Amino acid sequence: MIYNDGKAGFLTVIIGPMFSEKSGELIKQCLLSQNYQNKTVRIYKPVIDDRYGEDEVVSRIGLRMPAHNISQEITPELIRTILVDCETADLVAFDEAQFFSEGLLELTLGLLDRKKQVMIAGLNLDYLGRPFGCIGQLLLHADEVIVKKAYCKCCGRPAMYTQRVIDGQPVTARNLDSELVLIGDQESYEARCRLCFVKD
Repeated sequence: MIYNDGKAGFLTVIIGPMFSEKSGELIKQCLLSQNYQNKTVRIYKPVIDDRYGEDEVVSRIGLRMPAHNISQEITPELIRTILVDCETADLVAFDEAQFFSEGLLELTLGLLDRKKQVMIAGLNLDYLGRPFGCIGQLLLHADEVIVKKAYCKCCGRPAMYTQRVIDGQPVTARNLDSELVLIGDQESYEARCRLCFVKD
């Protein structure tokens, strides 16, 4: 939904596993708002996510839009800066939101108080099946939630989990020896359904 009548803020949260086209959905909604509603759009992404470039949000199916890199640590100073930068924006979007600190919640609420439409895309679960970042808190404030599904790498069923793999073998809580955040793609992660997801 693309909705902003200027009377109140509106929060859309897009969640799902890796390979579910969350970024694609975010870009599509932003392009529709920009091209058909003549809205001013501003997109932010965490500086650590440089897989497809530093100044764009890019989806796996080739959609792309300009974006601003910001620190994943959302400090009070950064919140003030973004609120000023977005004064003339109608729609403010954040991609890969799971990488941002809990300050993203405060920033989002500040934008909503200023009657902005806010769109946030991110993983809701980490590769161990646990809530990831502040996405869960953002969901509590969402006017709209879009749940994207991928296809399970093992069986093709609808997938809601992201499995980290090393040499094709699942990384679980038992054999965990790496950091929670590992920027990667198909070489490090697979979409898995509930049946095929390995947690223990």
